This record gives sequence, structure tokens and C-alpha cells, in this order.
Amino acid sequence: MIPEPDLPEPWDSDQPFELGPFEPTGLEAVAGLPMATTGETPLQRWLHHQQTSPEAAPEPTGPLTTAQDPEIEKMRAQLALIKARAQLLADPGWLDEPVPGEKEADHQAAAQIRGMRREQSLATAMAHGKLGSKARRVDTRLARIELADRLWSRKALARRNRLLNPASRLAGLHRAHVASSTALIGVATAGIAWTSAGVHDAIVGPNGSTLAYVVEPIFSIPLLVIMAIAAHATGWNQTFPPPAQRTRVCTLEAFLLTSTIAMNTVSVLPETGIWHNTATLLAHLVPPMLIVVAVVLQPLIAGFLGDILTTTASHSTGEAPLRLTAESSQVLQLVARVTTAMTHGELTEWGTTGLPSISAIQRHLRCEKRRAQLVWDALRLLQHAQADTTACTAVPSENHSTADRSHR
Repeated sequence: MIPEPDLPEPWDSDQPFELGPFEPTGLEAVAGLPMATTGETPLQRWLHHQQTSPEAAPEPTGPLTTAQDPEIEKMRAQLALIKARAQLLADPGWLDEPVPGEKEADHQAAAQIRGMRREQSLATAMAHGKLGSKARRVDTRLARIELADRLWSRKALARRNRLLNPASRLAGLHRAHVASSTALIGVATAGIAWTSAGVHDAIVGPNGSTLAYVVEPIFSIPLLVIMAIAAHATGWNQTFPPPAQRTRVCTLEAFLLTSTIAMNTVSVLPETGIWHNTATLLAHLVPPMLIVVAVVLQPLIAGFLGDILTTTASHSTGEAPLRLTAESSQVLQLVARVTTAMTHGELTEWGTTGLPSISAIQRHLRCEKRRAQLVWDALRLLQHAQADTTACTAVPSENHSTADRSHR
């Protein structure tokens, strides 16, 4: 009896199966047909050699042939089954079947991918929303800037029209004059009220007679009167006090200011009154000084603005337009004022120039130094022109007398 061949172990689906370069079909394996030699394995070549070689085939030993042996047929059927099973198990389709764990992993991966897509869509939408809101804010800010520019442009145009219009310029000067005069008068009035209270307390005490409130205004009101007269005098191109009375008026102003300061500070000084502290001394000293400031500034400001108003009045009438510039016309008018002052003896000559000094002209006209220099230059040109005219008139008369003598 022929022993049964060793059967291969059952196929493990978890181990990879490597296909050879050639696998016989099921029909060829079952029928026992010769296999092709191209790409065969050594085992296949040996089996093919055993089937095709006549001397290698075993001779029958019994009365039955191979075809008639049922055991051989059974082995052949088992071998064909094994080969067919191996061929089917080598199909890669077995690897495509997912295991239960892989299905759950595929679901989790798909869910994660969908979540990432949702996050990306949400981030894109949020970015577009932020850009849209930022664009709206930028548009709103640009619109505000454009509106502000248009507003400032309108203001600038209105300002330019007011500067170019003589009537508007005169109105602006008058408003500035009224505002400055009102402010200085208010400062002086507040100073007088404060010092009146301080003098009242120093004389009769806080609970004393109300008649003591009149003491301080008696000294301060004359200063305000002098200030008002000086301001009105500058509007008429005049100076107050006049040169002949300037010394007496200045002395009177100094006496009134000194008396006002002394009455306010004598009660808080260490030797003449009760010393409290520096703040108390300043509280009694500053109000009289504010009165002094108002008295000094009011004539200066009124004179400056009055000078501008008087020099520009001719340009605003429109009756006789000048071809000269505004500055040249003002200089000529100031030259006429200086000439009149020299004729009246208000300005004296400086050195050997025959003209008053620039400082004297500036003080008399109450103008800036540059304009006083222009006036002095114009006076010097006029002086040289008069000298040249005098020389020219003298030379022809001498020539005429010489010609007469030669003719004789």
C-alpha cells in the first residue's frame, strides 16, 4: 500500500501570500497536463520532469495499473483540491475585505475629515466676516475724514474771503478791539473788587462799615480813566499824555499804583501787619498788579488796532483805489504823520542826520520796529531828493550868470 503524501498545512489568512511567476489553472492540475516551463518554480520543474521522463516513472509492481488504483485517484483529487484552494486563497481580493475593527476606524476617519472640513469652512466664513466688518469700518472712517476735509475746506474758503474782503477785515479788527478792551476792563474791574475787599478788611475788619469798600476804588478808578483816555487818543493818532504833561501824568500813575499796592499789602507784611504765609501775601499783591497790567496793555492794544483801522480805512471806501500796495500806502501815511510831528516839535533830530531816530519814530507811531525802519528809510530818500533838487536849481542859475558876463 502506497503511503499518503504529507498534505500542506491549512492556509492562514492573516499571512501574506506571495504569488510565483506562474500558477497552473485548475483544469491543468486536475487533468495532469504538462505545465509551461517559463517562470516555473524548482518544485514545478521537478514535477514536470517526473511526469514527462519515461525512465523516471515508476514501474507498476502489482497486477493493477495506476489508472485503476482508487487510492491514486483519491490522492490526485486531493492534490487538485489543494491547488485550487491555494490559487483561490492567493487572490488579493481576500485582503480587501475589512475586518470589524477597520470599519470602526474608517467611520472615525471619515468623521474626523468631515470635522476638519467644517472647521475650515467656519474659519473661511469668519475671515470673510472680519474682512467685511473691517472694510466697513475703513469706509466709515474715510467718509468721516472726507467730510472733515470738506468742512475745513469750507472754513478755509470762508476765512480767505473774510481776509480778502476789506469790510470783513475791518469788522474783524473791530471785534478784536472790542474783545480785548472788554477783557482788560473785566480784569481791571475784578482786581478793583478784590482789592476793595482786602482794603476794607485791613482798615475796619471783616465786620466793619461798608463805607470802607470805597477807599480802594478812589485810587484805582483814576487809573482806569487814564487808560480809557489813552486808548481813545490812539484811535485819533494822538498820544496821551502829551509830551508837555507826560511827566506829571506818569508821576500821578506811579503814585496811584503805589498807594493801591501799599493798601493791599500793608496788613499782611511782618512788620506792619500780621504775617500769615506767602500765599496770603500773593493774594493781596497780585490783584493790584493785574490792574497795572490792564492799565499798560489797554493803550498799547488800542493804539495798534486803531493804527491798522485808520491806515486801512482808505482801502475799504472804494472811492479812489490806489495802485500802491497796502504796505506802501501805510508807510506813506506814517511818513506824513512823522513829518507833521517834526514840524510841531514832537520829534527832534538825531545827531547830524537831520531825522529823528528809529526808536523815537517807533515810540511816536506805536508800531513795530520794521515799519519804523521803513518810515525812516522813506524820510531819508525824501531828504536826499530835496537836496538833489536844491543842487540842480542852483547850478543853472550860476551858468546863466556866467553866460551873461561873457555876452557882455
